[in-house]
Amino acid sequence: MSDELCLDHLNLPARDPEGLARWYAQTFGLVADAHRVRGQGVLIAFQQGQPVNRAPELHVGFRVPSNVVLNDWAKRLGGEIVRGAEFNAFKTSDPEGNCVELYCRADS
Repeated sequence: MSDELCLDHLNLPARDPEGLARWYAQTFGLVADAHRVRGQGVLIAFQQGQPVNRAPELHVGFRVPSNVVLNDWAKRLGGEIVRGAEFNAFKTSDPEGNCVELYCRADS
């Protein structure tokens, strides 16, 4: 059964759902549609509410294809890359304090 599963979307509470959708669109090159942001393989819907703010346990993770791309994002967003055995990553925060992680395979 697990091969039939595909994570389709993520809903997150936000004080300003439309503003946060615009930030994700502008920052990550996605498309904002009211309180939603979309891209290839990405659908995040922001719902009115208080942000969860449980970083680093709860975070939005964006996988990038290579260390070159990860380094470019880290420079752009001011993140410090943590290198691991399997993955390299850095974390940043969106305007409402949600943790956002960008990562790639260490050998990419």
